[in-house]
Amino acid sequence: MRLADLTPGASAIVTAISGASRVASRLMEMGFVPGAVVHVLRRAPFGGPIQYRLHSVSISMRVAEAACISVTSDAALSEPLATAAVPTLQVASI
Repeated sequence: MRLADLTPGASAIVTAISGASRVASRLMEMGFVPGAVVHVLRRAPFGGPIQYRLHSVSISMRVAEAACISVTSDAALSEPLATAAVPTLQVASI
């Protein structure tokens, strides 16, 4: 699956970067490296840029560049924070 194929609200893990060496190098410099978690924030209309969140940075890029990034989708990553499982701490009274 390609990063450009994801819809807003989806999240995925980067698996590989392809394309021209200059484009691939630039994407990796921006943090799109295997294992990085990417969140899709929004898509511009008419095939315009797509906005992503990578680490704590918001990045917009063309569809052609996003198509160079292979990802694997993980449903657990796309879960809204409000419904995500929150670990609880059990405290024993003494």
